[in-house]
Amino acid sequence: MTTAVLTDRRPTATFPWREWVPSIAVATVIAALLLLTPGVQNFTILGDGGYAYVRSGPTPYGYAVVGGACVLAGVLLGRRWPVWATVLAFLPFLFVAWVGGFVWGWWLGLLGIAALAALDGPRRAIVPAGAAFLVALGYCSTEIPAFLPIGAVTSGTGADFEVYAFVAYCLAIVIVVGVATLIGSVQRSRLREESVDAAERHALEVESLAGERARLARDLHDVVAHHVSLVAVRAESAPFLHPDLNDDAREVLADIAKDAREALTELRQVLVVLQRTSDESERTPQPTACDVDDLVASAVAAGQPITLEGAWRDIPPATGYVLYRAVQEGLTNARRHAAGSLATVRRTQTGTTVGFRMTNAADGGADPGRGLIGMRERVEALGGTMSAVVVDGEFVLDVAVPA
Repeated sequence: MTTAVLTDRRPTATFPWREWVPSIAVATVIAALLLLTPGVQNFTILGDGGYAYVRSGPTPYGYAVVGGACVLAGVLLGRRWPVWATVLAFLPFLFVAWVGGFVWGWWLGLLGIAALAALDGPRRAIVPAGAAFLVALGYCSTEIPAFLPIGAVTSGTGADFEVYAFVAYCLAIVIVVGVATLIGSVQRSRLREESVDAAERHALEVESLAGERARLARDLHDVVAHHVSLVAVRAESAPFLHPDLNDDAREVLADIAKDAREALTELRQVLVVLQRTSDESERTPQPTACDVDDLVASAVAAGQPITLEGAWRDIPPATGYVLYRAVQEGLTNARRHAAGSLATVRRTQTGTTVGFRMTNAADGGADPGRGLIGMRERVEALGGTMSAVVVDGEFVLDVAVPA
C-alpha cells in the first residue's frame, strides 16, 4: 500500500520567470477589486436577517489593508508554494469574529491560489481549494456579510437561499480548478512536444556531425596515412635496397621510419576522436604538461638541438594538453623552417598564468600557417594569449594561459 504525500514543491527543479505571469495577472485583478471595495466597518446583526452599521467605535481600516496585503502576497506565491500561500491568505479570516465581516475579494484570492496551483496538477490545488470551501461554508451558514464594491451583502435571507448560494460557490470552485487543470495539462503537453522536437533535432545534428566526421576520417586515412606509411616503409627498406649505405645514413633512415610510425599512431588517435559523436567522452589518454619532457627528449634524439629550461607544477589536464600541443607545434615549425638551429624552450609559471617562450633562428618571416592558427585557437579557448614575432633575427613564440 502506497500513501500519496502532498508536497509544497514544484514538480520541476526550475521556476522560469514566465510562470510568474499568471500569478501577477490574478493578483492584479484581485488588487483592483480590493481597491474598489469600501472599507470594512463595524456593524450589528439585526434579528430579521438584515444588518445595520454602528456609527460609534473605530473603523478597522487597517484590518482591511493588512488583510488585502496578505491575500495578494499569497496569490503571488501561490503557484510555487500553494500550501504556505494558502496559510498566508487565510490569516485575515481568523479575525472575522472580531470585526464581524470580511472582504469578498479575500475569498477570491483563495480561489485564485487554487487555480494557479492547479496549473501544475490538481493535487497541488487541494489545500487552497479546501480553504476556499471552508470560507464559503462559513459564509453561507451564517449572517456574516462580505464586502463588495456595491457594499455589504450576505449569503441570503433564508435557509433555502443560503443552500443555493453554497452550491453555487462549490460549483465555482470545481469549475475554476478544473479549467485551470485542463489549461496546465495542455501547456505541459505542448512543452513535452517541444522537448521531443528539440531531442529529435539534436539527434539529427549529432547524426550529421558523426557522418561528416566519419567522412573526414576516411579522407585523412586514405590520403595522409597512406603517404606517411609509404615514408616509413621506404625508410625501413632503403638499407636493404642500398647495401652500400654507411652507418650514419642507416641511423638517419631508422629515425625517419620511427618518426613516421609515431606520426601514424597519433593520426590513428585523431581518427578515433573524429569518429566519435560530440556526446561521447574521450577514452584515449591525452598528453599533458608532464609529457613535454618526453616530447623534447624524442626531438633531441631525432637530431634537433633543443634547450629546455624551467619547470611547471600542478598543471590541470586541459591546460597541460594545450601547452603540450603548443610546444609540439613550435618544435615542428622550428624543424621545418630553421632546420639545425638551436631552439630554446623556457617554461614559465606565476600565480595566475603558466606558459613558455620558444626562440629559434628566423627564416625571414612569421606568417601564420595552419599550425599557428590552430595553436592560437587552443590557447584563446582557455582565455590565454599567444604571440609569434621576429625579433633581431629570432623567431619568438610566447604562450600564456590562466593557471
